Amino acid sequence: MAVAMARGAAAAAPARPGRSRPPRAASSGQRPLAPPPRARHAAAAGRRRVAAAAGAPEAQSARGSGLAGQVDPTYLAAAAYLKQIGLTNTAEIARVLDIATNPNSLFVQYNDAKRSVNANARPLSVEQDMQPVVAFLQGQGLSQQQIVAVVTAHPPVLSYDVAGRLAPFFDFLASVGVSDVGAAVSRRPSLLGLDVDGGLRKIVDYLQYVDTPPDKIVQYITQSI
Repeated sequence: MAVAMARGAAAAAPARPGRSRPPRAASSGQRPLAPPPRARHAAAAGRRRVAAAAGAPEAQSARGSGLAGQVDPTYLAAAAYLKQIGLTNTAEIARVLDIATNPNSLFVQYNDAKRSVNANARPLSVEQDMQPVVAFLQGQGLSQQQIVAVVTAHPPVLSYDVAGRLAPFFDFLASVGVSDVGAAVSRRPSLLGLDVDGGLRKIVDYLQYVDTPPDKIVQYITQSI
């Protein structure tokens, strides 16, 4: 009886101040969540496919599993070309190719989904798709190292049509006052995700309509949008 009364009193007693811990506030410096299992599996499969093309040690496991014979020759050629222009990391080659060729890629950036989804993703030909893009960027003054950095940061560029997408973009930015579009793209490759007729022209038209100074328009496009 005494034990039961003691337990009841303990349960009814108010909590002692200072003993309970407040909820932990979310830290802005929290580490990002690990990629979902499907993304990890896609990355591993991509690395094995690229290894089969690049002759890396992982190719042994790819051949042992029968995967090498299943890889599309177009994909192998694209992987070899990326290695040729300077991408040396097998995992990066797999990621770049998956974003550039797979419309349902799991490697999209979750914090910028609209710009990361690649509506132009498709199997890419080295001669008809990738080489013209690299040649165009070279013609805009980008070095080989800068091109590798741009392709790594914005893989969809490999699937852009030069005449229909890239040339109009560079011309438009030059027309609004960007003095060196190639340098601007090198500093911020995500600019290539802006489509002139997909909204960029309307934004610039509005800024001009409200009498925004030209230098502010350039600053907004190259640094903020």
